[in-house]
Amino acid sequence: MFDKSVFDGVVVCEAADAMANHIITEFEIPRLDRLATKLKVNSCFNDHQALRLWADRLCENYPITNDFTVYDLEDLIQTARILFLKIFS
Repeated sequence: MFDKSVFDGVVVCEAADAMANHIITEFEIPRLDRLATKLKVNSCFNDHQALRLWADRLCENYPITNDFTVYDLEDLIQTARILFLKIFS
């Protein structure tokens, strides 16, 4: 559905990159190797890459239409934030 490109060494959509960047910034996540297992991503990826891949999976399950807007992106970011907090709480 979303066009994919390479962001931080992984192929994900631009929305997933934006979602991951928001979480990385908000929670000050360093580029370590601790999150992949919890996010159910291959452990060969660092935390920033794992977040992008996890967010990309969320995007693949997001019901989109041809008129995808900034509001949809904000909704995706908030959904990712809530799910991320649930995983690590």
